Amino acid sequence: MEPAVLTGATEKPDVSAAHKDRRLRAVYRRELQDSVLFSALAVTAGIAVTTVVACLVAPNAALAEILVATPLVLTGLGVARTVPCRSRRFVVQLGMLVGLLPFLSTATTTTLVHGSESLSLGALGVMPLAFAVYVPLERRQHLIWLILADAIFFGVIVACSSAAVWSGEMLALTFTAALAFGLSLGANEIQLRRRQQMNRQLLAVRGLYGRMKEHELDLRRQDEFLFMQQETLVVQQAELLRLNEELETIARLDALTGLGNRLRLNEDLAQTAARIERIGGTVGLLLMDLDRFKRLNDTMGHLAGDAALRGVADVLRKTSRLGDGLYRYGGEEFLVVLHDCDESALAAAGQRYISAVAAAGMPHPDNPPWNLVTASAGARELSQRNCIDIDAALHDADEALYVAKALGRNRLEIHSGPPAGEIVPIDRQRAAS
Repeated sequence: MEPAVLTGATEKPDVSAAHKDRRLRAVYRRELQDSVLFSALAVTAGIAVTTVVACLVAPNAALAEILVATPLVLTGLGVARTVPCRSRRFVVQLGMLVGLLPFLSTATTTTLVHGSESLSLGALGVMPLAFAVYVPLERRQHLIWLILADAIFFGVIVACSSAAVWSGEMLALTFTAALAFGLSLGANEIQLRRRQQMNRQLLAVRGLYGRMKEHELDLRRQDEFLFMQQETLVVQQAELLRLNEELETIARLDALTGLGNRLRLNEDLAQTAARIERIGGTVGLLLMDLDRFKRLNDTMGHLAGDAALRGVADVLRKTSRLGDGLYRYGGEEFLVVLHDCDESALAAAGQRYISAVAAAGMPHPDNPPWNLVTASAGARELSQRNCIDIDAALHDADEALYVAKALGRNRLEIHSGPPAGEIVPIDRQRAAS
């Protein structure tokens, strides 16, 4: 893309754009003001020097030389003072006026002051050339100025001294004027070509700069777009992480009751066993089963059974302590993991849970003699003393549960570990299992 931009900017610049560009015209106007200022100073200095030299060469005509040169010098100084501040619209006209001053000076001096012809002719040949170097004009403007200057020059000479028309001095003046005409035109042409070349270079640089700015804007837009895309990806990634966390949480919850499922139970029990093995402590496992739940589904329907399961889950949440784990073990079975709970505390907590389920008053017509939803429970304490493994502990709690059901339901049975005198190290227990 960059080579195309460079080629398009430098291949064929539109020179006419220099006349249409407002900022470029302002730059040239200031340049022309400076040129006219320097030209006015140079012409004024030239007239003044010529006058001084003429006064030294012909002292008898010094007064006439001074009277002729004074208004011209004042005019040049006035233009030099006016151009920098108030002549933006008339700078070309003022430059032409400055260019006429040497012709007026030469014509009037040659006509009125005898003996100064050679010096005046020399000044006439140099002044237009200096003016053309300082003030480059368009070809048409420069030609008009030269023709007007020559007409004024010869008109003044013919009007003031008709005898000079047929003398040899007139031929010398004509030759000098023609030489000045050619030199001025050539110098102005060189200046114009130089300016056109500068215009091409400037327009090429400006075109290249414009293309580069467009390219920079495109790159900036692409950067902004990429930044927005990156922000969108970051937001989407954060949302994806949040959804993954929600999915992981949902995957570990029972859809009906909102309690932890078997996957969550296995992870938590593995962490619990590792903690007991590492730092000790006690944990109570309370396995609960709703009494005659199949009869509830048969007599009142599965919707009533689902409502009973949700109601028991709410009772467990209200009864549990902060930090205890609640899980749906399967079907109508629930498991409560009570942390920092020895066997005596486990018995009290288990009885509290069973009483809370019965106190909830959920109807169960086919569960005599209570005719309410009740639960039987088996409990097992886990500690470094009796923690064989998790599966064995759950099996022991399940055995205690069935003992509770066999003894009449709606009650708690605790599975006791090995006697205190038969403490077996954990590594030996695992090896034996």
